[in-house]
Amino acid sequence: MPVAFCVIELVFDEAGHGIDFIFRYCNKQMEVIEGVPVEDMVDHSFYAVFKNGDKKWLVAYADVALNGVQRTLHDYSPEIGKNLTIHCYQPEPGYCACVLTEEEKVIEKQDK
Repeated sequence: MPVAFCVIELVFDEAGHGIDFIFRYCNKQMEVIEGVPVEDMVDHSFYAVFKNGDKKWLVAYADVALNGVQRTLHDYSPEIGKNLTIHCYQPEPGYCACVLTEEEKVIEKQDK
């Protein structure tokens, strides 16, 4: 696939709240987007790979993994310093599959 793709498994606490997620599959394009080798992501916790990881991703990913909804996120990723569009869907209960693209920066030309 010519765009970044991953499958993550959500980790929940006893109360059913998402507390982490584990990369179960990452294609080679994930290295380009995330700046981390695939082997350092697969079967590792997001928060172990990205020590400065923002918890904002958990809510959306948990919703997809638990409820089977599809979501499209447009947000800045402080972990990697990029604006991303992430299309999410549930491949099976407890999992969230994500297609990631980096948003293009719009450069405005100024008249002189």
